[in-house]
Amino acid sequence: MRACVRRSRRFSARAISLDRMPVTRHRDPDAFLAAASVVMARSEATAAALIDRVGALKANVPGTVDPAPYLATYACDGACGVAIRHGGSPMLVEESDPEAAAAFAADADGADLPGVVGALAACEAFARVWRQRTGRVHALRFHLRHHVLTEVAPVPPATGAVRLAVDGDHHWLVAAQVAFVAEAGVPDAADRVRAAVPGRLARGRYWIWDDGGPVAFAGWSEAGDECARIAPVYTLPAARRRGYATALVAALARGLLDRGRRKLFLVTDLANPTSNAIYARIGFRPMNDLYHFDFVAPA
Repeated sequence: MRACVRRSRRFSARAISLDRMPVTRHRDPDAFLAAASVVMARSEATAAALIDRVGALKANVPGTVDPAPYLATYACDGACGVAIRHGGSPMLVEESDPEAAAAFAADADGADLPGVVGALAACEAFARVWRQRTGRVHALRFHLRHHVLTEVAPVPPATGAVRLAVDGDHHWLVAAQVAFVAEAGVPDAADRVRAAVPGRLARGRYWIWDDGGPVAFAGWSEAGDECARIAPVYTLPAARRRGYATALVAALARGLLDRGRRKLFLVTDLANPTSNAIYARIGFRPMNDLYHFDFVAPA
């Protein structure tokens, strides 16, 4: 019989044995999603995020994913959880229970894990066990929030027009997305961006706002048959404060809804009031919070 951890109101990593945990690793991404259904049911935004991650994994852009990604689920005595990591990304645990997050930290390979992303209690439980294993501590990078949209609100017009990105935009998109990664502090490598852009461009996953030339872009990805996620969104520094991002995201959202998407999701950094105000103006409503912690050497 597998060792289990009973749920308690106050979780402590010291109260569990790290030798045997009811963690199931998955090789098949679709089987992983099926096993993750209990956690996905807790939040549609969580479900969308996991479907998006699995979609990126299945796209398997050369040089962007690990040969053996970590896909795991946990279920024991009412506690459950999911964990996914690939392509050098942090471990995503989303709305996992703390017991599950601790079990993933005990089970996962790779001392090079850069961090963990998910609900606060799950991240802290994961981090406590990871510190026991590696000596590294967790430091907050982002306080994030999921948002959802079902109807686009009227927004002020902007000069120029929206259009679908085309092959001729390839080099501009790469440069703009690399600039976004650097400015936003997103833990993503420029080489991975360069490798991923052509495939996303070919699938029609970028929209551009053009005003005498491209000034802003927005990407999107599928999150199931009826949902989608919008990311990333970036405006060239010299073109800001002209309403381009608001008009672009509103147009993209309206286009996705018109094509049958029921709900759209995105994640914001709560430290960026400008982007949060833009998305609220368009009609996005806040949902659950996420925390992104980096693993660093102790001071």
